[in-house]
Amino acid sequence: MSTPLTALGPILQGRVLFSVPTRSPRFVLTFDDGPDPATTPALLDVLARHRARATFFLIGERASAHPDLVARIAAEGHEIGNHTWRDRPTWRLPLAEFRADLRATQSLLETHGAVRWFRPGSGWPTPRHLAVAEEEGLRCVLGTAVAVAGSGAGTATTAAWLAPVVRRGAVVVLHEGPQRAGVAGTVDGLLERTARRGLSAVTLSALA
Repeated sequence: MSTPLTALGPILQGRVLFSVPTRSPRFVLTFDDGPDPATTPALLDVLARHRARATFFLIGERASAHPDLVARIAAEGHEIGNHTWRDRPTWRLPLAEFRADLRATQSLLETHGAVRWFRPGSGWPTPRHLAVAEEEGLRCVLGTAVAVAGSGAGTATTAAWLAPVVRRGAVVVLHEGPQRAGVAGTVDGLLERTARRGLSAVTLSALA
């Protein structure tokens, strides 16, 4: 296992993306752990109403179970990222198993378009896991502002405190899926507040 010092190496080298340097009044909205019938359709409806775009970091196992939702995400102009095959901590996985998970997820998701980005499960990747992702042609993305309440989906008050910390080039991290029905309301409130400040939500590839 990496020590905190060695884990910081790739971050300091710029290999992990936290935000996107830009002068454009735009930020990146990302969602982890989908797709899920309980949350994805409502999220897509909210995004469409605000004319916003987002990057969905999908879990391969769930994408395989709900190909119609993956197709809708792509058809409505959103971007798809690789969140590995199952919802489990990336840093605990043997490297060969991690590579197999990435490849299986990538193969499935690429039928809907190019996939450039990877987000590790349960936080940080180790430098060795990061190297594997890079060998597979994927760049690691964490984030600038993360909703932690409501299991990462936010609650009724999340948008009010999250919106002021969102700046140009910020990468916002939210979660969807079972027990996270509140995420659509969080996004609705966040987009209303950021729009008042002249900010719009786009995909990662639209900025990076």
